[in-house]
Amino acid sequence: MQTIANEEQETTMLNRREARMVGLAALGAMLEFYDFVVYLFVATALGDAFFPPDVSPWTRQIETFAIFAIGYLVRPVAGIVMAHFGDTVGRKKMFIFLIILMAVPTFLIGVLPTYEQAGMLAPIMLLTLRALQGCAVGGELPGAAVFAAEHASPTRLGATSGTLHGVVHLGLVLGTGAAALAAIIAAKLDMPSLAWRLPFLAGGVFGLAAAWLRRHLEESPLYAQMRQVERKPAATPLKAVLTDHAGACLFGLSLMFVMAVLVTLFFQFVPAMIVTAWQVPRQDVLHANIWGTLALAVSMPLWGRVSDRLGWARMLAIGAVLNLLAAIWFFHMLPGVVAAHDALAPLFCVEGAAVASIIAQVPGLTASLFPTSVRQSGYAVPYNVGAALFAGLCPVVLSWLVREFGLSAPLYPVIVAVIVSGCLAIGLPRVRLYLGSGALRMMPVSTETTLPDYKKEM
Repeated sequence: MQTIANEEQETTMLNRREARMVGLAALGAMLEFYDFVVYLFVATALGDAFFPPDVSPWTRQIETFAIFAIGYLVRPVAGIVMAHFGDTVGRKKMFIFLIILMAVPTFLIGVLPTYEQAGMLAPIMLLTLRALQGCAVGGELPGAAVFAAEHASPTRLGATSGTLHGVVHLGLVLGTGAAALAAIIAAKLDMPSLAWRLPFLAGGVFGLAAAWLRRHLEESPLYAQMRQVERKPAATPLKAVLTDHAGACLFGLSLMFVMAVLVTLFFQFVPAMIVTAWQVPRQDVLHANIWGTLALAVSMPLWGRVSDRLGWARMLAIGAVLNLLAAIWFFHMLPGVVAAHDALAPLFCVEGAAVASIIAQVPGLTASLFPTSVRQSGYAVPYNVGAALFAGLCPVVLSWLVREFGLSAPLYPVIVAVIVSGCLAIGLPRVRLYLGSGALRMMPVSTETTLPDYKKEM
C-alpha cells in the first residue's frame, strides 16, 4: 500500500527541487505579462509625458500604442534568434541574459526624461527600450518552458507545465495591482509621474533580482548530457526545425491558435466589449477580470496534474468539451447578469478554470514535440509566429464579428478553437514526442539521448 502511495505522489507532486526550478524559470515570463498590463494601464499617462502637449489626446494615444506595438513587431524574429543561441550556446546562459535584457529596459523606462525635459529624444528613447524588451519577450517564455520541461521528471511534466504557466499568468494580476498602487501613491504625494514610473521601476528591480537568483540554477540536464556525449547542437537549428520537424511546428502552431483565441477573447476582448456595449463601469469589469485571471492561474497546476494521469490527448479532448460548455453558458448568462447588475466575477472564474484545462498543457506539450538539439528553436517558431499572427489579429476579427453578427458572435471563434483542440487530441497519438511519459512508449533507445535520464527517473 505504501508503495502505491509513493508511486501516486511521484506521479502528481513536484518535489522541492522541481518547484524551485519552475518558480525561478517562470519569473522572467511573469515580468513579460506584468509589463504588458502595466503599459496598458499607464498608456494615457505615458502619452501625456512623452509626446507634445499640443497634439490631440487621441493622437497621443495612437502614438503611445504604436510604441507598445514595436515590441511585438520585433518579437517573432528576435525570439527565433534568441532561441538559436539557446540551442547552440546553452539554456542557462541565455536564460540569464534574456531576463537581464527584459529587466534593464523596464527599469530604464521608469527613469526616462519626459518630452518637456528632452523633447523628441524622449519618445525615441522609449521606442528603443520597447524594442529591446521585444527582443527579450520572444525568447523568454520558450526558454523558460524548455528549461522547465528538460528538468522535469517524465511522470510530472504536466504538473511542471501547468505550474509554470500558472505562475507566469500571475504577472497579469501583479501588473494590475502595481499600476493601481502606483496611482494611489502618486495621488497622495501629488506627483503624477510616479503613476507610470513606479510600476516600471518595480518591474526592473524584480527582474534583476530574478536574474541574480537564476545564477544558482543548474544547466538543463538533457542539454548537458547531449554535449557530454559529443552530440553537438545543430549548426542552424531553425533550418533543422523547418525541414525535419515541419509537422511538429504545424501541431504547435495549432496549439498556439487555440490558446490565443481563448485567452485573447475572454480576458482582453470580452471585458472591453462589456464596457462598451453594456456601459458597465470599467472598474467592475476589471475586478471580475482579475478574479478570472486568478482562477486561470490557480487552476493550471491542477489541470497539469490531471494531464499526467490521463495523458495529453485525453486532456485536450476534455478541455475542448469543457470550454465549449463553459463558453455557451458564459454567453447565455452574460446579458442577464449585466441587466440585473449582478457580479461578473463568477462568470469569469468559471471561464478561467475552463480555459486553464487546455493552456496548462501548452508549455510541456510544445517542448515535447522537438528533440533536445533543436528544442528551444522548435518551441520559438510556433510560439512567436502564433503570438504575432493569432493574438495580434484576434481582436480585429472579433470586432468585425460583433459588428456583423451581434454580441454573441465571440462564441463562434470559441467553437472553432475547440474543434481544433479536438482534432489535435485525435492526431496526437500519431505525433512523436521526445519528453514525458508518452516518449517512453514511443522512442527507440538509440534515437534520443534523453532516455538514460528517463530510465533513472523510473
